[in-house]
Formats: sequence, C-alpha cells, structure tokens
Amino acid sequence: MITVREIYNFINELAPFGTQEKWDNSGLLVGSLWQEVKHVMVTLDISADAAAKAAELGCDLVVAHHPVIFSPLHHIPVENPVYQLIANCMAAICCHTPLDIARDGINDILVDMLSKVVAFEEEVHALDASGIGRIVTLCEPLPVSELAAIVKDVLGCTVVRYCDAGKEIGTLGICSGSGASMIEDIAGACDALLTGDVKHDRWYAAKNQGLSLIDCGHYHTEVVMVKALAEKLNERFPTIKVTAWEGGDPVAYV
Repeated sequence: MITVREIYNFINELAPFGTQEKWDNSGLLVGSLWQEVKHVMVTLDISADAAAKAAELGCDLVVAHHPVIFSPLHHIPVENPVYQLIANCMAAICCHTPLDIARDGINDILVDMLSKVVAFEEEVHALDASGIGRIVTLCEPLPVSELAAIVKDVLGCTVVRYCDAGKEIGTLGICSGSGASMIEDIAGACDALLTGDVKHDRWYAAKNQGLSLIDCGHYHTEVVMVKALAEKLNERFPTIKVTAWEGGDPVAYV
C-alpha cells in the first residue's frame, strides 16, 4: 500500500520543502500522511476545475505547484477547491518555491527545453543567492526579437511580450513564474530575463538597467512541471496510477 507520506517523502527528496521561501506555503496542505493512494493527479494549480477533474478520476491525492492554501482562509464555501478536496477525501501536496529552486526543477526543465533549439554553453548558474532561476550563456548571441520568437514556439505560448534594451542577448536569465521583482538585484548579471507576469513599471525598470525582458506568461513558464513530475512519480511508484493534467492556460487572448 502506497500512502501520502511515501509520496510526500519522495517529493521532499526532489525539492526539499525546507528550502521554501518564508512567504511560501508548500507541503501537505490537505489530508493525512497516512491516507492510501491509488491514483494521484499532478497539476499546476488546484483550481475548481482541477479539483473536479481529480474527483471525476477518483484520485486520492493531488500534487500541485501553486499552494491551494496561500492566504488565511476565513470562510470555505462549497465552490472552494479546498472544500472540494475535503468533500471527496482527497489529499493535496503543493511544492512551490522548492520546485523553482531544486536541481532538475522547473527552471532546469526550461533550460533543457530551450537548449534543444538554442545552443548554450555547458555551465549553468543560479540567478540569485537563494537558488531561484538560472543563467545560461548562448554560444551565439541573438537579437531579443529572435530569441522571443524561439521561446514562444518552444513553450507553445499564444502571446509573448518583450522589450529590447538595445543589445544582442549573450546571457539569458530564466525565472519561472513571476520574476520581474528581481530586476534590480540581477542588473549586470545577464542581458535578458525570461519570466512571466511583467507589470507595467517593470518594463521601464528593466530598460533603465539595460536589461531586455521576455514575458511568456506565468502559466507557460511553469506548466512544464506537470508532465515532468508525473513521469518521476510514475517511475518511482509503478503500482499506482499517475495522471498529468495541465488544465490549459486560464487566460484567453483575442
């Protein structure tokens, strides 16, 4: 019998929960470590749709990147995914910033995907002291417009926004999710930053620092973890069923 505890411990080996940022809420957020698991669903977010899909599939556990409980819950209506998890006796493990930091985590997956199209030098560094993000060096510098088009194709984005700081990209910083708050801290470390969720003022901040920005959206820079983690779980626990459910970009474009 496989329990939630065994899966929790395996994920903790891959991306230790103790490495999470102080503001994060990673770990076992719903359920008990002693619950039996016969079917687990891996997803990016435990949305209402994801909770409904997991219930439809008869899952015992949902493993997600983003915490299903992030801010204090003062009321849990029936439509809340947490209510749905509890009502259907499903546990939830969320691994947020640990999976951003971990070796072979989200940012390394992005590096690997891009390296199949763009030639990078072998050495890869963390973007900051905490270990979040990666910096790679291109074997041949590219205009940011060309790099943005390549990234759009590799990640399957509907839209990619970018700004050009006026120089070819020789070094590329990569931060899955929303990394534009790091702009001042990484000034001079790379020629461009690939991330998502760039707010209006951050475009100006980047250009002021001489940094080009490529915004691929939060979803597309992080959904890559779903299939990768599902494959690891399937390999480690071959006696249980593992479903990878990407859910689709919650944003529509016209």
